[in-house]
Amino acid sequence: MTLRCQLPAYSPLSAASIGHAALHAFGGGINGQAALNELLERDLHADRAQLFGSGTEALRVALRLAMTQVDSRVVALPAFSCFDVASAAVGERARLTFYDIDPNTLAPDACSLERVLRQGARVAVIAPLYGLPVDWSAIATLLDSYGAIAVEDAAQGGHGEWHGRILGSLGPISVLSFGRGKGWTGGSGGAVLVRDQGPWRGLAEALGNVPLAPRGSGSELRVLGGLAAQWALGRPAWYAIPRQLPWLRLGETVYRDPEPPGPMARAASACLAATYPVAASEAVVRRRSAEAILAAIGSSRAIRPIAPLPGGSPGYLRLPLRLTRGLGGFSQPANVTRLGLARSYPSVLAALPQVRPLLEGAVSGWPGAAELVRTLWTVPTHSLLTAVERSALVRQLRAYDLPGSN
Repeated sequence: MTLRCQLPAYSPLSAASIGHAALHAFGGGINGQAALNELLERDLHADRAQLFGSGTEALRVALRLAMTQVDSRVVALPAFSCFDVASAAVGERARLTFYDIDPNTLAPDACSLERVLRQGARVAVIAPLYGLPVDWSAIATLLDSYGAIAVEDAAQGGHGEWHGRILGSLGPISVLSFGRGKGWTGGSGGAVLVRDQGPWRGLAEALGNVPLAPRGSGSELRVLGGLAAQWALGRPAWYAIPRQLPWLRLGETVYRDPEPPGPMARAASACLAATYPVAASEAVVRRRSAEAILAAIGSSRAIRPIAPLPGGSPGYLRLPLRLTRGLGGFSQPANVTRLGLARSYPSVLAALPQVRPLLEGAVSGWPGAAELVRTLWTVPTHSLLTAVERSALVRQLRAYDLPGSN
């Protein structure tokens, strides 16, 4: 077995940051959670930030706050997104409707979003997939006209920006996730940030009153163990080992049942505080790498890059590409998957069995999302991708769907 295998996504970690996490996990050092809260409130322009055990838990809390603000349980979700978005909504027993995604930009389809608002949705989850910003100004204007509130799910923001504002700083309620593939990781964790702005008042106080489920005594050790494994095996030289372990389900998108919101582990918050500067630098590397790949491969009927919206500076956690024939356009698919090519989400959210009992209204009618299910794949952009590997990846992509591709 060839051990070297490229990671689809990467979040910087070091032995020193894990050591810092271990020190705080068992009560040493300063209050890392307070320091992380202050950092988030300052850099993401929030009136209050609160940390949770996962991004899904944070999204549950965000939905709870939003539904209370508008006194409605009808929530609009993107038809194409991470399954954890659906899991959070299921956990809050929201009534669910879905809007379509423009396959050319990965942004909400404006007509589809307005349709679900007209039909009664008063909470809308807006997510910048893979760190590609959406037109936040237009979305905010549309939601305001219906008295609806946005939850900015910036779990995949990746330090992207919209008109100079970092993703995660744009909505009245924003959500961050710090899982292993999010560009900035504590091994686990999430955050909710609120801004008492416009008609939305009292969010900061409400966030502070959210009840938290207690964590077991082993939670710190689990986070530290996960960080150590990620540091040791989450590198191209060894990644083929965990990739071959079926119970890890790496590269798969799976539905996970929601858990009650609880506090972030001390180890996770300490690791996040220690890696913040290098995570911001990594975003610059990803952006340059993505731009170089896009310039080299161009566009064709077989490969259709996603167009960033004017005014946006993408975070590019991964570079999304629409491959009209999937892996079938490569003569040797194993070569390109070893370089980090990975499939995006395999289903629209409304098709999940856990979602169906909560559906409100239409159960189909999302052609953009359906096309993305069929055609969207991603390639790595991170700093562990060498120049040689990037050149090999470009060669594979340029030969896609042509006779003799290799």
